[in-house]
Amino acid sequence: MTETMKKFIYILGIAAFSTGLSSCDKRADDVIDEIPDTYTMLYMPQAIDLPNEYTFNRSAAGDSIFYGAYLGGPRSFDTNIEVQFEIDQAKVAEYNKMNFTSYPVLPADSYEFTETSTVIPKGSQHSSTLKMKILSANLDGVGKFLLPITMKTSSQVNVNPSLETTYFLVDAQYLSNPFPVMDRAAWEIVDFSSEEATGEGANNGHAIHAFDDDPATFWTTQWKGAKPGPPHHITINMNADEKVHGFKFIGRIDNKTGEVRTTGNPRDIIVETSMDGSTWNYSEAFHLDNVLENTIYLSYAQDATYYRITINSSQSDNYLTHIAELYAF
Repeated sequence: MTETMKKFIYILGIAAFSTGLSSCDKRADDVIDEIPDTYTMLYMPQAIDLPNEYTFNRSAAGDSIFYGAYLGGPRSFDTNIEVQFEIDQAKVAEYNKMNFTSYPVLPADSYEFTETSTVIPKGSQHSSTLKMKILSANLDGVGKFLLPITMKTSSQVNVNPSLETTYFLVDAQYLSNPFPVMDRAAWEIVDFSSEEATGEGANNGHAIHAFDDDPATFWTTQWKGAKPGPPHHITINMNADEKVHGFKFIGRIDNKTGEVRTTGNPRDIIVETSMDGSTWNYSEAFHLDNVLENTIYLSYAQDATYYRITINSSQSDNYLTHIAELYAF
């Protein structure tokens, strides 16, 4: 224990003891004056949550996150304390390295500072609450983006180094899909794990039937003559550079009930994208429910010419899989 800390504890002990002694005429204010200035520090209360998370529904009007400055310690000051805030993008890499994450920085066009400075008025312990506008409609994906807001001061006050930066983790979800599906006319199937060449008839069961605009037909993996199990995959060349936000899967229908088939539709999948069909620079896993239509959004929209869908498991753990229609948007 340092000598300063010993003195601080000693002073606090005297303060507590003196309140019970009528013979002691030292006031509490006098005791506080003896506490070193180093025990009074500026901090951002929002920084206590690491990270400080906000989830929004996308809105053209935007949303807001809130922050401010507090003075921690037993004393206030008899002058205003000026505080400034700034975005320190270099801290994103520091955070990711320390926490084994890979969050991208919140894009500059998706937020607006309303105020970058404030004061803690003399005699007060905190500033007013400041607001930053989040333009959630500009976020390119439903994943989480990191925004580090750092506090600084030109006043003669110490800043708590562990609470000087708030790491806001922001994501925005879609209430409905705003994207039209892509034209599939120029798409080509590069490869696939297997297809049923004869068992479903001449005009069904092949990989091409996942792209024929007919939900009554489907691609199914082989079941006649051989029964290869997962993983199954299909790779598509879109023959154009596209911005891919997500995919829509139409499940196979049970012809007897008219409902979605209880077995075989994809359940656990991996989506990959590529510009050249060789280097796959994006990969994301998804879980699909056994419903007629599944819409999935990439956490971070990707520029791509190729995509690959890998099905690691099917509904009811069936060995095969099938897709009636597959769209990208």
